[in-house]
Amino acid sequence: MNKKRILFISDAHLGSGTNEPEKEWMLISFLRDLSPESVPKLYVLGDLFDFWFEYKSVILSQYFRVLTELARAVERGIEIHLVVGNHDFWAGDFLEKTVGLKIHYTPIEIDLDGLRVYMCHGDGLNPHDFGYRVLKAVSRSRPAIWALRLMHPDFVMGIARRFSRLSRDSISVAGKLREDEGIRQFAMKQLRDGPDVVLAGHSHQPHDETHSIDGMAKRYINVGDMYERFSYVEYAEGEFRLKYLSRKEESS
Repeated sequence: MNKKRILFISDAHLGSGTNEPEKEWMLISFLRDLSPESVPKLYVLGDLFDFWFEYKSVILSQYFRVLTELARAVERGIEIHLVVGNHDFWAGDFLEKTVGLKIHYTPIEIDLDGLRVYMCHGDGLNPHDFGYRVLKAVSRSRPAIWALRLMHPDFVMGIARRFSRLSRDSISVAGKLREDEGIRQFAMKQLRDGPDVVLAGHSHQPHDETHSIDGMAKRYINVGDMYERFSYVEYAEGEFRLKYLSRKEESS
């Protein structure tokens, strides 16, 4: 009999233009292998898409195959949660009502066998990044959403791709390290405030750290990504494990 597992993934950035065929193949294979008997729940900690925006009558075609597999997994009885990230924070009715995902716009905390587990994407944790906080507030505002819905989806996707590419290219190695450390420091604060485990994504850097806080062993785990490393976290039999999928070329 299969042991019950809960899985956690993050940061596929589908549609970014990087590793696109492999990412799609890996994610679809991952979803097809899930069964509700062995994996009753899957948590996606943000940035499943490099850009997601919902129109009333349009579905972004490049995500069709992955959306189909997500819907099929839900139909099989798997509960899939999306904690939105900075690239898919416009998740809405289509993902929730049609695909069947459970959408969370803020960090969530769950109980796993008595463990308090805090989950977030991890963006915007640098207190000095005022520009990002302003951009985040403006882009999620009703006027911004109304304006984007007036534009043709192909035009909006083109802008989004260019913006994402420029954003990635402009961040130095030192900047990425600072961002990763910012998430870690946030996780440590959360662990001191009560949760037993903090799970995050965003930095694309897998981590599994155990810290002694007030005499108790607590964990910070960064899930990593489904972008290049294809890392994920498994919870089974009272234990979290950071794991990696076999690459496509290794499986063929």
